[in-house]
Amino acid sequence: MAKKNEPAALLQHHKEFKSRCMAYFTRIGHPEKDMKQLWKAIQDVRLTLTDEENGKEERITIDKAIEVLGVCDFLSGISRSAFHATAVRDDVNHRYSVYFDLTDWWKRI
Repeated sequence: MAKKNEPAALLQHHKEFKSRCMAYFTRIGHPEKDMKQLWKAIQDVRLTLTDEENGKEERITIDKAIEVLGVCDFLSGISRSAFHATAVRDDVNHRYSVYFDLTDWWKRI
């Protein structure tokens, strides 16, 4: 059974995450006019994790991408793919790479 405050808690988490993302994008030089496109990219990105040791690939969630890359590298990948359709970022040990794919999104706009 869902707790009564659960939706409010999820909404607050969403607002805090969006605020952190927008602060990062501002810090790396994106103007205010880019923010809508960047946030939309976060919502639509297709993420694939590759294990570089064995070549195994799997689709992953944003949460998993952040776990592997950290928030800053995840947002760096979003920043690139939001304007260039794709990006790749590696984890600190270079064992895993995350492929950011917005090519379908770019075809629709």
